[in-house]
Amino acid sequence: MSISPDAAAIAAVQPLTGAQRVMLRDLLNDLWRHHVEDITRLAVRFHANEDDGLARDLAKVRRMLVDVESALDRLDSRSYGSCDGCDRRIPFEQLEAEPAGRYCRACQPLPSIGSATNTGISRSVRS
Repeated sequence: MSISPDAAAIAAVQPLTGAQRVMLRDLLNDLWRHHVEDITRLAVRFHANEDDGLARDLAKVRRMLVDVESALDRLDSRSYGSCDGCDRRIPFEQLEAEPAGRYCRACQPLPSIGSATNTGISRSVRS
């Protein structure tokens, strides 16, 4: 029985170092602040002009904020960086690119239309 190159790479993922955990916490805190600012802007715009598109954008950003808060909770509980699908470690580079991510590449679910991970929301919120 041979191990595939992908399986070997996944098995070789090292635990996060203290410096990496600090860096990821900083990224998550920055994302949290960004999402709170976006929610505030969207809420003000929505209350001035009750638009269905703004309501959808507001709901999406709120879901992204919940994802970031969940990641911060996992970081505090030391479960951060473990895949919710297979319990293997998620590579640092993947977490750095998507700090609130919960899945390794092999287990990553396909984003549904309108999901928090498939929005382009940062472009529309800032306008």
